[in-house]
Amino acid sequence: MTEAITDENGASPLGRALILLGDMWTLRIVMWVFNGKRRFQDLRNALEISDPVLSRRLNSLVDEGILEAHEYQRNPPRREYRLTESGLDLWQVLVAMWAWDRRWAGHHHRDAQTRLRHLDCGHHNRPVFGCGACGAIGVGARDVRGTVDDRLLLDSVQRRSRRSPTMPTPIDASGVLGDRWSTFLLSDAFTGTRRFNDFQENLGISPVTLTQRLHLFVEAGMMSREDIAGGKRQEYRLTSKALDFFDVTTTINGWAQRWLTEDGRSGLNLVHIPCENEFVPQFTCNACNGVLSRTNIRFEGPVAEL
Repeated sequence: MTEAITDENGASPLGRALILLGDMWTLRIVMWVFNGKRRFQDLRNALEISDPVLSRRLNSLVDEGILEAHEYQRNPPRREYRLTESGLDLWQVLVAMWAWDRRWAGHHHRDAQTRLRHLDCGHHNRPVFGCGACGAIGVGARDVRGTVDDRLLLDSVQRRSRRSPTMPTPIDASGVLGDRWSTFLLSDAFTGTRRFNDFQENLGISPVTLTQRLHLFVEAGMMSREDIAGGKRQEYRLTSKALDFFDVTTTINGWAQRWLTEDGRSGLNLVHIPCENEFVPQFTCNACNGVLSRTNIRFEGPVAEL
């Protein structure tokens, strides 16, 4: 059984997870540590990050229980960083982000040459997303029914993002997660919200901020703006690019359920419609159909070799 972590302010586990992981460096650091880069200087060189920024992120990840610091030299003091059980359990999120970037971020993306090997069959694979409750594969956002807890909406009101409304070009998964309002907006859209007024009411977001975020999603090709009711109103529909991000959001939600809550309620509740069970994220290998796990996968390429 996993050890639950609760937020003393009553914020939703998913909201906390999005805040924790919604940073352009956090999951990059976890990825490198996952692949064996544990020392400060190795992480700094691999990430091309400044010492102060890396130090702050590492300290935060230690404080959040995702990394552990181990001293391997006393004079001068040197430490290496290892993933805790909760940190290791982020592997599904890493796979989901890698798969989305591989499809949508373009061949110039920093991880474009990284590949994922399924150790059980030995093949490089493109993981297939599915439901662990019933074994169905190829599951997407339209195959689930979602409800948003009031606690998640509370997060969006009380923990407003101070980041500027920009996204990298081309957009990548860390860029989407790096803006807190964007992640809440996308989560609300996954539950079926399409109209400006509904987004505003659900999220408690200002009209100016909402306009900026919706414009960014349209510009990034993650939403389309369509006229309805004779052109007097518009609604925003998720494109295939955004629907594919469902895998990232859902794996983060699953991690939050396991590690940031005592009751399994994260703030976003998903039911797989065909089997009517709570949706459990699962990846399978497209080469052998075997279920992927933390211990039977390996990232290979620039991430593993630098």
